[in-house]
Amino acid sequence: MSFYSRKQVIEVLEIDDGFLLSLESEEIIAQDAPPDATGDFSERMLERARVAQNLVRDLDVNLAGVAVIVRLREEMSQLHHRVEQLAQELSRRG
Repeated sequence: MSFYSRKQVIEVLEIDDGFLLSLESEEIIAQDAPPDATGDFSERMLERARVAQNLVRDLDVNLAGVAVIVRLREEMSQLHHRVEQLAQELSRRG
């Protein structure tokens, strides 16, 4: 798994440090790299920041709304993954 420094996240997403700090303060993203990693943020957090950036920039969603959308998006993804697992189990049994 890849990890990204603050500077890399800012450069990749072309955001400023203030926006990144806002995402952290609203708990939309968090530094989640293990102590031995070379960066601070996982690919998952980079994707969350990218989604947040798009929602704020393109749809003018406030950060509280972004937090809800990001959480629901991840829950839907987990549910989709679970449904796929169940479908595979059923196909093996039948």
